[in-house]
Amino acid sequence: MLLMERVTFCVVVLLCSVYADVLPKTSYYTSDRVLECINYGPNVTRCSLKEEGRNTELNPGCFEEQTEKNKTRVYCRLNCEESDETTVLAKVPGANHKCNNFFTYHLERRRRDWYIWRSGECISTTISFQVRCGFPKDPRQFYAQYKQLFEYDEGDVPLDTDAKRRS
Repeated sequence: MLLMERVTFCVVVLLCSVYADVLPKTSYYTSDRVLECINYGPNVTRCSLKEEGRNTELNPGCFEEQTEKNKTRVYCRLNCEESDETTVLAKVPGANHKCNNFFTYHLERRRRDWYIWRSGECISTTISFQVRCGFPKDPRQFYAQYKQLFEYDEGDVPLDTDAKRRS
């Protein structure tokens, strides 16, 4: 009986090693960043996005919007283009009760990027958000492969698209 178990184990190990080379290898890439918002007084909060390997971006695409209930939300871009998921890993300080997930801050996907919005008292407080973006492909390879997608600003329209609209 013991011999049969050993033979079965060896066969399983052998099959696993053979199929490990045949099956596609999957990878998932993550990238961390910190959005740090500092309050300088009434209605004066400045945010900066810090990401390894990039220059710090001040007020990264931040803008205000009014909700249907007439509440102000301040949105800031997280530079997670083409990310299929984004997570707030932590807020610092963690005991800040003015910023509560789903109520006074949350993540929202817009166009091809992710934004974090803040509202209520969270707008006027000093806080940092540690954020992780997840990519099914290595973002460096994606940008190298599709450079033409990033050759113009969002407000600009490529000439061939503009011609199609007129016809």
